[in-house]
Amino acid sequence: MENLVFVELKTPIGKHDKLMVEVGYELGGHNWFTGGINERGIYIYLTPCTCENGIVSHSITGKQHESGYKILLKELKRNNKNQIALASGLILPYAQQIADYYSDGQHNAVYNMIMKLYKSDK
Repeated sequence: MENLVFVELKTPIGKHDKLMVEVGYELGGHNWFTGGINERGIYIYLTPCTCENGIVSHSITGKQHESGYKILLKELKRNNKNQIALASGLILPYAQQIADYYSDGQHNAVYNMIMKLYKSDK
């Protein structure tokens, strides 16, 4: 199962016309950008981007809505490909709906939808 999809945004965000939706594992630790601590576990990454000639470009600075963000789905002590595949299978089929909410600036709706989809397997 793929852990990454690109979907069209209803309304472009700056120069970005697609939303990259990715599910992956992060080791966690100190975050040098925010100064905080990231938990170790499975995250979903939502990143506005542009794809041209096989090259993906996105911003890493700016407002959160313009540069993207991540949501912790589940804390895990070790990388577990089965858990990542499960999360991908539950969430990625709804990537276009997530992108529509994201385009409209409905970030609480994005979060609630993702958490509801992920918890639906429990």
